[in-house]
Amino acid sequence: MKNRDSMKGVLLMTYGTPSSMDNVVAYYTDIMGGKRPTEDQIKVLVKKYEVIGGTSPLCRITEDQAKGLQEVLEKENSDIRVYFGMKHSKPFLKDAVLKSAKDGIRELVCIALAPHYSITGIGGYESRVNEANASISNKVNIKFVKEWHMNPNLIALWSKNITEILKSTEKPFVVFSAHSLPEKIEDKGPYKKQLLETAAKIAEIARIENYGLAFQSQSSRGEKWYGPTIPELIEQNRAKSNSFIIAPIGFVSDNMEILYDLDISCKTWAAEKNIELRRAKMPNTSKMLISALKDVVKENYI
Repeated sequence: MKNRDSMKGVLLMTYGTPSSMDNVVAYYTDIMGGKRPTEDQIKVLVKKYEVIGGTSPLCRITEDQAKGLQEVLEKENSDIRVYFGMKHSKPFLKDAVLKSAKDGIRELVCIALAPHYSITGIGGYESRVNEANASISNKVNIKFVKEWHMNPNLIALWSKNITEILKSTEKPFVVFSAHSLPEKIEDKGPYKKQLLETAAKIAEIARIENYGLAFQSQSSRGEKWYGPTIPELIEQNRAKSNSFIIAPIGFVSDNMEILYDLDISCKTWAAEKNIELRRAKMPNTSKMLISALKDVVKENYI
């Protein structure tokens, strides 16, 4: 029988998504710290989810990523157990931590499904995990992975997905994108530096000559957020090319920021400008992403 004092686990952490149209208000109320969105905000949010089919596939994809990681660990005779949780929707991070403790997990490596460390984003996951752990008597030893943005499998996967489009396009400009964050907070962290490192390595392997980093999904609040936006970066480089590829390296799964912000909003803008704009496939549940996650687990349990 396995010694309960040495049982190990992995917690995959992500942002969350409403499970259905009926959960949109509750989801955004949680994001806003308990403050209900205005009726106008709700109308905009509901319309976005309607356009992408009713809900984001993020929860399903994350569950499949956890299952995939569990399977590859078991094939290698590892008894590490895999959990997943979300910051703003069910299954919540708190519930995942409590379940791991109930299962007898004594060590828990927490991996954000966003390879680049941000204080406001991933730091928020850490706070919720720590709060949950503090609420139980049989506390788990928690370790947070601070970065995995240069993992060889992750880099190779993005290089492959971008190259699939490069083959059919003459001298395109590649726009590497990530979620924007408030400058005044994130300037203190490694977020932008890590994104630039990932972009440079992918460009080297995929032999991309023209590329740049842009930030998407900026908040409408008054504070200054990271830029340039994707349209701004494209406009700055129209002289180099009229064909652009977006590679959203700040994400690993299809979600609202991909399916609406890029596939609908950005592409509509590009079409109006007669700009050719395509997006590289997301990692989602690909074998190479699962291998990348397995690498991260092994690195943190050796």
